Amino acid sequence: MSTFLLAWPEAAALLVPAALLWWQLGRRGPGRLMRAVMLALLVAAATGPELAWDRGGSDVVLVLDRSASMGEARAAQDELVQLAADARRSGDRLGVVVFGDGAGVAQAPQTTGRPRLTDRPVGDSGSDLVDALALADALIAPGRSGRVLVHSDGELTGPSPQGAAAALALRGVPVDALPVARPPLPDAGVARIELPASLALGESFMAAAVVVGDAVERRGWQVVRHDERGAHVVARGQVELGPGLEVTVTFADRPAAPGVVTYEVTLEGQDRVPGNDVGRAALRVTGGERVLVMGGDGSAGNLARAVQAAGFEVVTRPEGPVTLEELLGYRALVLEQVPADRLGLPAMTAIGQWVRHFGGGLVLTGGRRGFGAGGYHKSPIEEVLPVTLELRDEHRQMAVAMALTLDRSGSMAATTDDGRTKMDLANAGVAAAIELLGPHDEVAVHAVDTRAHVVVPLTAASDTASLVGAVAGIRSEGGGIYVYEALVEAGKELLRSDKGTRHLVLFADAADAEEPGDYRRLLDEYRAAGITVSVIGLGSEADPDAALLADIAQRGGGRLSFTSRAEDLPRVFAQETVLVARSAWVDAPVTLVREPALTALLGPSEALGGPWPSVPGYNLTYARPRATVLATAPGDPTGPAVAAWRVGTGHAVALAFDLDDPKAPGLLAWPGYAPLVSSLVRWASGAGQSALGTLSAERAGRHVTLRLELDPDAHRAWPVAAPQVALARPGQLGDPALLPLQPVDAGRYEATFRLADDQPVLPSAILTPADAPDRPVAIHGPALRLATSPETEPRLGRPPGAQALARLTQATRGAVRADLHGLYDNPPSRGTLAPLAPWLVALALALLLLEIATRRMDLRWRRPRRAAPRPEPLRAPRATPAPAAEAPTPTSPTQPPPPQPTQGLHEALRELQKRGRR
Repeated sequence: MSTFLLAWPEAAALLVPAALLWWQLGRRGPGRLMRAVMLALLVAAATGPELAWDRGGSDVVLVLDRSASMGEARAAQDELVQLAADARRSGDRLGVVVFGDGAGVAQAPQTTGRPRLTDRPVGDSGSDLVDALALADALIAPGRSGRVLVHSDGELTGPSPQGAAAALALRGVPVDALPVARPPLPDAGVARIELPASLALGESFMAAAVVVGDAVERRGWQVVRHDERGAHVVARGQVELGPGLEVTVTFADRPAAPGVVTYEVTLEGQDRVPGNDVGRAALRVTGGERVLVMGGDGSAGNLARAVQAAGFEVVTRPEGPVTLEELLGYRALVLEQVPADRLGLPAMTAIGQWVRHFGGGLVLTGGRRGFGAGGYHKSPIEEVLPVTLELRDEHRQMAVAMALTLDRSGSMAATTDDGRTKMDLANAGVAAAIELLGPHDEVAVHAVDTRAHVVVPLTAASDTASLVGAVAGIRSEGGGIYVYEALVEAGKELLRSDKGTRHLVLFADAADAEEPGDYRRLLDEYRAAGITVSVIGLGSEADPDAALLADIAQRGGGRLSFTSRAEDLPRVFAQETVLVARSAWVDAPVTLVREPALTALLGPSEALGGPWPSVPGYNLTYARPRATVLATAPGDPTGPAVAAWRVGTGHAVALAFDLDDPKAPGLLAWPGYAPLVSSLVRWASGAGQSALGTLSAERAGRHVTLRLELDPDAHRAWPVAAPQVALARPGQLGDPALLPLQPVDAGRYEATFRLADDQPVLPSAILTPADAPDRPVAIHGPALRLATSPETEPRLGRPPGAQALARLTQATRGAVRADLHGLYDNPPSRGTLAPLAPWLVALALALLLLEIATRRMDLRWRRPRRAAPRPEPLRAPRATPAPAAEAPTPTSPTQPPPPQPTQGLHEALRELQKRGRR
């Protein structure tokens, strides 16, 4: 609500002299009314009129510490926000800012409502109060009085917040603190762990851990090694601690497995900061000629035995997830009929990173659970394969009508690790399904909460771009998904179609699917009408509504797919579409045909030169433009049976048939079986780590300097362009960060970055040799990680957090609080003011110009005069004839009227002068 104010109301007394001035000088002549209004406007401007809004009340911004060191105190912050919201009076507003290793606005200042803190996640591995105070400063609008309340333990990890607090103090905004007390116990922690940069499998080493404390005490310690074989205690002992002392404990070990091995140093006992009682460090162990074969139950089959016979050290394991740390211990990975959903999105991302940036070698074999049939379309693994798995219309079996119904409930508004919402990723999944359909197919899309909303009615999938654009606009609207409504509306669309295959896909949150209604009867009717139903659930089989979704898929005659990561939805939707729209497995015997490129890539081999065997079927794929096709399957249609290529710094091979199929005795008895398998695995593992140079690291606290030194004897192969370093984090989705290296000398490059948390970072320098511009190579660096999280690292010599918060409040004339009493007892806000005086003066000037124009150019308004009637023309009287006997009487001649004097030039000038004086 706006208010009209006068800054200097006493200036209204100027109306009296202004009125006298107008009476004496301006009340006569044209423009007198404009002169009166102009004087009134100037007097009004002198009073300083202002329009104000948002007056009264004050703004309070809660700044809440969500870092890991807060522990259980974070759970009480929801109640804290509720109490602050209930304490608002008329005109008061509450804003909320959360901070950890970043800062975000949970709620802008509002007179009603309160935020849910879980809706604004921030990383908990830091406490950067500077950004949080800057956001709080920006939230308090000019003209509003305010107060900032910081709820924290004061254990800050970012720069000093004194500068941000000073900016608030200059505006008159105090900063209060509601500190979280720590228990009055001593603190001891692991400061750092010193390991070798790298190690070959079978070698032993000596290492050291530095332990600090702020009190005299005796603590026990132990070291545990974690690798792919499990956990193993390496060493244990006792250590004497004291204030300001750094005590070193040593241990020795010989790692039993290759890859990235983690060492964990633990201090026994209880103290003030339990988070730094455990320190971790990583060591990269190279494994030599090792190949990982994954598939089935992990037993060695014909493929694994063929690789082992070629001299490789083969490790077999059942199908399942794999990490980047494990992969770095192998030269090649063979996936033998492993479906994509058995790996999971993190594992497929790790495999893609390992091939592109760490020189790994991937061999993917085919079968009824491989390639497109195995769900690899739209996956990170497809991106590194030499073949694509798209659905081409000329190879379709029959036209399809597909109805996709999407959950758009409130839970779909949650954000994922990459910043997109679950709804955005579900939309991307539907787009992936639409892009796989052809112009002869039909598609319908519904968004469902408490009812079904038509996004795309049943239509031909010809204009893919417009359909994808319509789906991209779906937004989460709150509420839950009403399953029965979704099934009914999607089924109505399919019942109108005459396509040979009619399929319904229900996507729902496995923890938020409700109102199933009489779905059993409905699904029986759909099965009778030839409509199948599949379910894609966001969540896991342990979620509350997972059993309902599983029963719908079973009764609908379709498939059930669960994914706990929304980022995996495009792949899951694509897999469902591929399985419905065509058979990705060509189930027909075919004799493989060798291509001439085989000898060029693998070298001459008598076993591979003769006739090739017949296989009972093959996976339909399409070779990429840069791929090399080594053998084809000349069926209907023809597809590549064996293809290979270089991708990034690694190699990848695709064998689109089952290499261990008991129904193919001719393949298993073929003399070229073992030579082909071993040659392809050897070629795939041939990238590995380059010997062109070394990549080392030097760490000072959190800052790491990477140094790449090239071999002087290989000067001709030195890269022309500056190389880059890929910084991969295990478990991270997407591509790793790329850091450019800067030249510091001939053959030497450096780059510096900051370790942000205690997660390991695996660096790999990527460079293109001058003598092989089409073959980038990788040079691995040491595994890097902080011993503890920056949030809990030992802070010996620093003041306690409560003292740091007290100094912050003193600098802004705030207070250290024990509760929220009087939180809104601030000066009332003067509001946002808009001065009106400039507008009044401008209007007065406009009237002055108009008044001058009126006088100078005689622009007065005159009342129009009535025109005088025109006189009748004089007519001579009609002559009366004289008597004939009389003679005419002579008359005197007619006298003309006297001439009128004309106005001379002199008189005209005098008239103009008179007008000018007026």
